[in-house]
Amino acid sequence: MKRQLCRLSKLQGFDNRMDTMYKSGLPERMGPRKLTKKQRLLANQREGLVDGISTPILRTYERMRESRLKSNAVVPVVNGVCQGCYMVVTKSVIMELKRSDELIFCEHCGRILFLSDGDVD
Repeated sequence: MKRQLCRLSKLQGFDNRMDTMYKSGLPERMGPRKLTKKQRLLANQREGLVDGISTPILRTYERMRESRLKSNAVVPVVNGVCQGCYMVVTKSVIMELKRSDELIFCEHCGRILFLSDGDVD
């Protein structure tokens, strides 16, 4: 699960950069017109990031990106604090993040949580 969340975080960073470059969204969402070489290259790079992420996790991420959580659907917990809403995450949620093989969501903002490297131990 940790590997998938890491890939999901990288995918989110890529998607955010693409949203900045293309105000209308990601290259594959630009409609029926032909993609330029650069757009095809970027779409291929995104596909490489998507590989290794399970379909249900990817669907959840995509749904969250299309909703109100546009730019940050996946956020780390740093020093016990969700980096999406900056609310303290309970110890039980942190323990669940350490041992669970399922997605864990912030109780306050609903974003997907993962532990930053400093909070793993």
